[in-house]
Amino acid sequence: MESTGLPGMIQISTEARDLLNEHYQQFSCTKRGEVEVKGKGVLTTYWLDEKKKQQQQIINIPL
Repeated sequence: MESTGLPGMIQISTEARDLLNEHYQQFSCTKRGEVEVKGKGVLTTYWLDEKKKQQQQIINIPL
């Protein structure tokens, strides 16, 4: 998949995207579409986006 990627971008398979969604929800992906992958044929691939920003929880402490 390196040969069909773009500089500075991480291209992943559907299987990799599913594992990230299952175990590491802080990452998001954008569907790239179908790409001819050497030795695999036509696969749907995704771009790995930046890590999602986590919301900080504000705690009210009575003074």
